[in-house]
Amino acid sequence: MPELPEVETIRRDLTKHVVGKLVQRVEVRKAKLIQGSRAVFRRALIGARITRVSRRAKQLILELSSGYVALVHLKMTGQLVWRSRGGMLTVGGHPIISVNTVPNKFTYVTLRFSDGSALFFNDVRQFGYWRAVPLAELAVVHAHLGPEPLSSAFTPQVFWAALQRRGRTTIKAALLDQSVVAGIGNIYADESLYVARLRPSRRVASLRTVETAALFRAICSVLRKAVAARGTSFNSYVDGLGRQGTYWERRLVYGRTGEACRRCGTLFKRTVVAGRGSHWCAHCQH
Repeated sequence: MPELPEVETIRRDLTKHVVGKLVQRVEVRKAKLIQGSRAVFRRALIGARITRVSRRAKQLILELSSGYVALVHLKMTGQLVWRSRGGMLTVGGHPIISVNTVPNKFTYVTLRFSDGSALFFNDVRQFGYWRAVPLAELAVVHAHLGPEPLSSAFTPQVFWAALQRRGRTTIKAALLDQSVVAGIGNIYADESLYVARLRPSRRVASLRTVETAALFRAICSVLRKAVAARGTSFNSYVDGLGRQGTYWERRLVYGRTGEACRRCGTLFKRTVVAGRGSHWCAHCQH
């Protein structure tokens, strides 16, 4: 599923198109993709303006003038398509092969705006979801999430404290735990561990202070570079303007099994850690 850099890229692109739009009509074709009450969902959105598009971890947040927010999670195959009144399309998420029009048979949620434009949510496998909650309750909804790694709240001290709760697990499992750091998934966990020269299977409790500091710096560096590259495109993922992110070409270790490490020439390995395929260099990462 999209990780922090991909969702942040979509957030920035959608901001240009939907902020200030008045929601005139809401269409829901698949009830299970709306978490909570559909009546509340409609009441929160219809007649409200989108005042801001924000993000928490891997989740998009449409802030509304009604005092609610609409949470959107793309999951494995979710796709957001904005269409202008004149027909211009902007796609963010996972495009559907051979399907270039909206709405289509995979369109399950549609917001129609007063100016004739619309925002469509497509999801082939139906793992994604929408949810409306009062803005005042948003902090409670997200209470289980750790700090945003690109925010001022993410400091070496905060990171160290969060890691201590996962001392018995592998460092890869800790990075995938959204209560430790919000928004990191498999790709950027592998990339960060490679930059920090840490083996994914290392136990958190074995990390020295200098190694924890190196991992903190690596996470910040990798994520900033990925956001600047507009994310990673693979399995047809594209950003909010329908373009492919370029981090895939720049990735250091993820998906490079059998290729030579650029630092030492050792061939990268792939093993399963924390239930996920993990890519690493046996010589450089300890």
